[in-house]
Amino acid sequence: MSVPARPPTTVFPVALRELAVARVVEVTAGMRRVTLTGEQLGAFTSADGTPWPAFASPGFDDDIRLLFPYPGESEPVLPLIEDGRVTFAAGRRPIARAYTVRRHDPRAGELDVDIVLHGDGIASNWARTAAPGARMHIAGPGKTRGLLMGAERLLIAGDDTAVPAIARLLEELPEDTRGQVLVDVGHETHVQGLRGPSGVDVTWLPRDPSAPLLAAVRAIDWADRTWFVWLAGEQAAVQEIRRYLVRERGMPASAVDVTGYWKRGAAHGSRARRS
Repeated sequence: MSVPARPPTTVFPVALRELAVARVVEVTAGMRRVTLTGEQLGAFTSADGTPWPAFASPGFDDDIRLLFPYPGESEPVLPLIEDGRVTFAAGRRPIARAYTVRRHDPRAGELDVDIVLHGDGIASNWARTAAPGARMHIAGPGKTRGLLMGAERLLIAGDDTAVPAIARLLEELPEDTRGQVLVDVGHETHVQGLRGPSGVDVTWLPRDPSAPLLAAVRAIDWADRTWFVWLAGEQAAVQEIRRYLVRERGMPASAVDVTGYWKRGAAHGSRARRS
């Protein structure tokens, strides 16, 4: 069987944009959607005279960096953008958290970011209290990659942090796509309605020791088909699933796309390296 292919990664120059909160809504008990807006979502010229193109997010897994002030301060430390690349001035580094672009509507001039409410995190705390008009600087996306192609079946799996990318992917898949989605969430109140092709089954797994994500992946009827697998979530958990698929099931490594969105014990929103 042929190995499913995915378009190459496209790299963009990174622009720093100043936006404002348009609205905040509760998606579930564990997630808030912050809608950002502002003239700099369109083409603009920065203070140093550099022209920047309009914001674009063609890929379902595109991410941006949200830039936050240090505790007790009102203004964030901003990165330097030189020739479309991010650099850092001497002294304190910016406090940045990576989040998936859940929705971008160029006509409305809006950008949605869904933020999981993880305990006492800097982004979670901001999402709980952000009000219309609040300023937010963003950077990115710096790269994008298109949808997977050529597989008979698709497996999409992840935890709470992967839900925005999963939701967007389902909305953008061709209607004849067939496959399964497995979502490991912290509580049954975190389940949300997802729209996608009728041939893709969505299974929610409220976090429980008796039903871990790996066990659900093992229980899939793989049969004799060509699969493409997209995994995202806690770094160690998704790497364990990748090892099972590649080493035990013998899947080609190129057919398993893994992203560690966060690492246990580290700050949420600091993405680990894609595998």
